[in-house]
Amino acid sequence: QAPRAGGGARGARRCGLLPCATASPPRPWPVCGARRMSTKKRIKPGKVEASADFSALVVHFTTEITHLDEEGNAGEVDKVPGSREVPVAKALKGLPAADIAVLAQEISDQCKYIPASKVKQVEIVLTKLHAAVNGKTPAEGDRRRASAGFGKTLGAGEDHWAPAASTNGSSASPGWKPSDLLPWATADNIDDYAEAMYEEKMEAKAAGAQKILRLCTDVQFLEPVSGHDTLMGVLSRELRENGKRSHELAVAITGIFACLAHFQQFHRCLTSNQCGEATMRVLEYESKRRTMLRKELKLHQGEMVARGSAATPEQRQKLDREEQQYRSVLDRQDRLLLLCVLVLRNLAEDVAIEKKLVAHKICHFLGPLLSRHCEDVLWVALGFLHKLSIFEQNKDQLVQSIEVVCRLADLAGHQNLEVAFLALRICYNLSFDHRGRTVFITQTSLLGKVLTACQQASSRKLAFKLLYMLSTETSQRSVIAKQGPACIAMALQLCSKCRDSPVDAESAALCINLSAEEACAGVLVKADGFAKLMLRGIQSVDALLLKVLRNVAGHASIRSRFFSVMNGGDASHAWLHKLVHLAVTATEHPSVLVEALGVFAALKCTSEQVPWPELCEAGLLELLQRLLTPGSADDDVVLECAIIAGTLASDAESLPLLATSRVPILLAELLAEKQADCDIMLQLMFAVRCMLLSDETGEIILLETEAVGHILQMLEDMLDEEHPEMPSALRAARALQARAEDLLDQVLAVEQRSACEARWGEEIKGYRFELHNLEWCRVIAGSDPASARPSPEPGGVSQCSEASNLVERCLGATSNKGFGATGFGATNGHKKNGHR
Repeated sequence: QAPRAGGGARGARRCGLLPCATASPPRPWPVCGARRMSTKKRIKPGKVEASADFSALVVHFTTEITHLDEEGNAGEVDKVPGSREVPVAKALKGLPAADIAVLAQEISDQCKYIPASKVKQVEIVLTKLHAAVNGKTPAEGDRRRASAGFGKTLGAGEDHWAPAASTNGSSASPGWKPSDLLPWATADNIDDYAEAMYEEKMEAKAAGAQKILRLCTDVQFLEPVSGHDTLMGVLSRELRENGKRSHELAVAITGIFACLAHFQQFHRCLTSNQCGEATMRVLEYESKRRTMLRKELKLHQGEMVARGSAATPEQRQKLDREEQQYRSVLDRQDRLLLLCVLVLRNLAEDVAIEKKLVAHKICHFLGPLLSRHCEDVLWVALGFLHKLSIFEQNKDQLVQSIEVVCRLADLAGHQNLEVAFLALRICYNLSFDHRGRTVFITQTSLLGKVLTACQQASSRKLAFKLLYMLSTETSQRSVIAKQGPACIAMALQLCSKCRDSPVDAESAALCINLSAEEACAGVLVKADGFAKLMLRGIQSVDALLLKVLRNVAGHASIRSRFFSVMNGGDASHAWLHKLVHLAVTATEHPSVLVEALGVFAALKCTSEQVPWPELCEAGLLELLQRLLTPGSADDDVVLECAIIAGTLASDAESLPLLATSRVPILLAELLAEKQADCDIMLQLMFAVRCMLLSDETGEIILLETEAVGHILQMLEDMLDEEHPEMPSALRAARALQARAEDLLDQVLAVEQRSACEARWGEEIKGYRFELHNLEWCRVIAGSDPASARPSPEPGGVSQCSEASNLVERCLGATSNKGFGATGFGATNGHKKNGHR
């Protein structure tokens, strides 16, 4: 059909419009003898899109031919779809981006198929073509569909595409109406559209599906579409069988499913017709197709690199065409993948369907979508992954792919705030896994992006939670100190800015984790306001800040710097005296008492750095006597007090004060009471060993207490007990036994040097003889381990006497003082409850 004469034809020729394969067919010749009926034509513009090779605009339109009778009344209306191409590659080559709007207006003025209402649409397509022609990455996301775009907007029955704000904060372009993109349709012809799905030509199938999709954009037609007898089954079958053959058909059918899947009441209809399974197949096929194309392109790129300068211009042009074709395929895939993921995400609201999708490895197909540039695809894929990553099974699948974890870390710094926020939420879910935390810290730049997110009010809370989870990885905290010292300073600054008491738990918890690492603690001490914040913690009785102080005080390499900062030039150590006063008065706050004592326990140094005698006179020693009394304090408090007692026993200036107190006697009593707690026993034995090194406290331990007897009883009990199966329990038992043996050696050495009578030497030798000959002793005792154990007389502690006569006693003696039948003989007359 030749173009009409007039300005429209001249404008078409100026724009270079070329007819395509879908142009209107020629008008048939009239039948001879029949009266020619008059007709009226009207061109209804359609969508404007880019051509497959990114060289032209494709303008779609519909020619409506209305037949008039003799009286001029409208009769039958014929609708003939058509399209034209407007070559724009030459005009866009080297064109400044600012002139794209002017070019779009000129094309609209000169082309009759593009009305003024389509100028913005033309401008968007020209922007995309401009990027492709000039070799740049297309700018995605200049408009966002409200609530995941296509499905939600259409499902809600709106008559427009609802745009969101662009990434740079400017207002987005006006929305698109479905009437601009889809052919006209009416609910009265729904049967005809269903019949079109049985046509052999893919164009007819796609046109019928697009008309059904047009109906689904209006919420009032969703029920007639879903309630049709055969329509949903036919659509599902066509998507499975012909979705690979026609891209337009696949997009239209998945669009129908997306509109219906938005409403939960249509989920049963979709699942009963296996629409979700068909959609999953499309997603799987497109993912494999993209992987195959990517491998082929990399292969050709590698061949070109291997050729080097020997490559011909024709070969380079061929590679450029292949790269351009690859980008075109990805761009076409984005629309289809967006709809597929949207359908599956909505259907996954049913837990049973979600389990089926997980069984089909949905995470494996969603991961590669994170490498796309289309913001809509990223937003929908991230939303689905966030829903899935809540469950541990899906989380484990995601962390197994280092590429996915790294891509999520990159998306956390995306220019679109919604995409970045969703990526942060998924990173937070993956940070509960050791592998995820390790990859985030060592192989990505997530720390810097999280630090940037902390500056934004909308993502600050989530960013702090993610930082806290990363800081729980003890083996990687040093990496945080190297890569993100600003994170450490910022956490301390936020604690300082918080005026509440106690401080904000999230920021304080982050400081606590970081202060446990020596490198991070060094950064904290150097930060401004550290000493002021710690003094505030003492004055406000804040257990969280005291825990930070305790962790920092425990690092020996930075202790000199720590004291310099805390003292602030004051040699009186006033903050330590305040801490003693806090511990004395914190009886009603167990957590505060534990942390305050923990600070003193962490200061394992002499009086040259810490004035221990002054602190003892200020109330520390009296507090230890009160808390070490058996049954007066919890185990956590007793443990800290035992550590402090060991530190005081190691300090020469504090030993005289310690000898005049009841602390040595209380430690011996605790050795009998706390034998079930390995940690407390280790610290108690260390304190006792330190006291044995001094003549003043050593005599008290050996002569006035039963400390050595309690230790022997513990060792003998360990002989009867079975070896623990847990590795940690076995290591603790071995450490306890080794420390006890060292202590017994120390007792023997002290008694040999001492001029007083040896009290424990024979008992220690008897225990070690039995330990060395344990099996033999049990055989002699009648293979009864219980009878092999010595039974003390009511008069005191049993022991082995006269080792030279021991064999004779074991073989036949019946005296209760012998070793064979009743164990060690009683000597010394020291009473103790069952201890030998």
